[in-house]
Amino acid sequence: MRQRLSALVTGVFMLASVSAAAAPSVRLVSGPDYFPFSDPSLPSGGLTGALVQAAFAATDTPVEPVQFEPWKRGYADALAGVFDATYPYIRSAPRESEMLYSDAIYDIVSVALFRADSGRDYAAPDNLRGLTLCLPIGYAPAPPLVSLIDAGAIEVQHPSTSDLCLRELAEGRVDVFVSSTDLIEQRVAALFGPSAPFARGHVPVLRQSLYLIAPRAGASSVELIHRFNEGLARIRRSGRYDAIVQQQRDAS
Repeated sequence: MRQRLSALVTGVFMLASVSAAAAPSVRLVSGPDYFPFSDPSLPSGGLTGALVQAAFAATDTPVEPVQFEPWKRGYADALAGVFDATYPYIRSAPRESEMLYSDAIYDIVSVALFRADSGRDYAAPDNLRGLTLCLPIGYAPAPPLVSLIDAGAIEVQHPSTSDLCLRELAEGRVDVFVSSTDLIEQRVAALFGPSAPFARGHVPVLRQSLYLIAPRAGASSVELIHRFNEGLARIRRSGRYDAIVQQQRDAS
């Protein structure tokens, strides 16, 4: 009887081990040129990449190496199930109809950037009426500006990267660029140094957060988001979250 019980227990453990080993790894995709949050040239693929990978690791969730695709293609591939999830994304109504959102990965402050010699400032969306906004392909406009853009009161140009937006702004080919203070600080310093020809609006355009998102139609999306949120909470409690943020800031 003892031998039978021992064999049964051993069999159960073997089945559990095989099941765990067979669990599919999470397939993630992100996009390039969103400094300091996401780019293949950055350590761990950027600040959000480091946090995402640490959150999954905290729940022993296997993750495949992160793939990088142009933002529009990466989103479409995640929506089609080629990937299980993508990041980092802000909330927008069209996306929320298609994607499940995780808890916030990182909070950002978005500001308007102008040429310093333009005399422009930002206090409210109407300040941008009649101007040309630079918005990289695949990026969603800041929600406070959407109605003006839809009405044609703000013209939008769509280059491929945020760096191109900054160069076009410096050259006077566009009037304003709206992005996070984190991105602006890093890329302006890298591209223009201390003599950058820009001035920020004195009032933030928006305070928002970055998220991991997974397709609503995905069979495992609800469980994936749950595991990610659990891992994110764990690294926040342990202090690992703050350590990663500081490491990434030091590296950039």
